[in-house]
Amino acid sequence: MGVAVHRPLARVPENGLKFAVGLMLVTFGTFWAGEGIGIDWPGGDAVLFVLLAAYVAASLAGVWAVRAMLRSRRVPLAVSLGD
Repeated sequence: MGVAVHRPLARVPENGLKFAVGLMLVTFGTFWAGEGIGIDWPGGDAVLFVLLAAYVAASLAGVWAVRAMLRSRRVPLAVSLGD
C-alpha cells in the first residue's frame, strides 16, 4: 500500500496538507470539547461544517493580515528574544 500511494502523496504540498490537517483537528477538538462539557450542538453533527467554515475564514484572514503586515514592513522578519 505504501509503495502505491507514495508517488501521489509526494506531490501534495506539505504546508497545505499541514494547514488542512490543523483545521480538521481544531474543528473536531472544538466539537468534542463541547460535547464533553455538555453542549447540545444545534444541528447535531452537521455543526462540524459550520465550525470548519468559521475556522477556515478566521485562519485565512489571519494569513492575509500577516502577509499585508510583512509587505508593508510593519513587522520585522526576525524578532529578538530576551531584550
